Order: sequence, then C-alpha cells, then structure tokens
Amino acid sequence: ARELGSRVVLKILSGEITHKSDVGGVVLNLRSEGELAAAYASLSARLGPRVTVQRQASRGIELAFGCVMDPDFGPLVMVSPGGTLVELFDERQFARAPFGPRQAEGMIRRLAVSRLIDGVRGEAPRNMKAAAQALSDFSLACASLASQVREIDVNPVVVTEAGATAVDALIVPRVAANEEVDA
Repeated sequence: ARELGSRVVLKILSGEITHKSDVGGVVLNLRSEGELAAAYASLSARLGPRVTVQRQASRGIELAFGCVMDPDFGPLVMVSPGGTLVELFDERQFARAPFGPRQAEGMIRRLAVSRLIDGVRGEAPRNMKAAAQALSDFSLACASLASQVREIDVNPVVVTEAGATAVDALIVPRVAANEEVDA
C-alpha cells in the first residue's frame, strides 16, 4: 500500500465471489496503515483472508465492457454504462470482435452516457479516444482468447481526462467438454 500512494482500495480476492461490491468486498479511499488494517480485519472476518490492494482510481465516467463467446457468431463484445451508472442508463451496444477504435467510438457514442464523457454542465470532457482505444483493444483480446474463455466482464472502466483505466474484471474460463459446469 505504501508503494501505491496516498489512497488505496482493498478488495476481497475469491474465486467464489464474482461481484465483490454486492457482498461488501470492496473498501475505498484507505489513506493510512490504520485504516487499511481495520478494513482488512473486517473483510477477512466476513469473507476470508485473501485480498488485493490497488491504487484508488481517479474519478471519472464509468463504462462496462463485456464479452461472450457465442457458438454461432464467435466473440461478441458489449459496452454499456458501468458501475452505478448501469442503473441510470439501461442501454448496451454490441459488436462482433475484433474491431478498431473508430467502430468502438461509434458504439460508445450511441450510448447516452457519451454525453457525460464529452463534458456537461461545466465538467471537463473525458478522453473519448482513450475509451475507444480501450474498447478496441478489449475486442482484440476477446478475439484472441475465444478458445480459452467463455466470458469476460470488465467493470468499471473509468474514463478520465487523462485516459481509460480498467478497475476490476471477471474472466470465466472455457471448460473442457468432459467437465460439468455449475449453473
């Protein structure tokens, strides 16, 4: 935590917990060793001892990237508002992977949340080009991993004036034909 800077985030690290925030598995804005120790004591008592410490991301507009491996169409990539914005904007854009930054920007611009990225009510615009490049790069990764994963969710991707940063991700591996999958 000392190496990461003045503010860090503590997250539960468990293969059993897919949505950390839903179970109180994320503690934000930890600024001291005492706060970090208290947060760890609470998380480990409730959810287990394995955690990760990450640098606190800058505030920005949150997007979500997703990918599923469709048996007929191959990797399908989704972009939507991310984080808490999902509940405000119930919208998504889909495209077959891979695709370039121009198509990625078009997908993002078809979302109402793009107006927030462009800057509204005195807010500075965020880096749309970085968001589009991140989505394009994500589509390339999905296409290259199509034989190894079933789905990938990256949420949130925080878009700031400086760039776009993936804050959390879930990768569901493809299972062998002879393995059972819990539903």
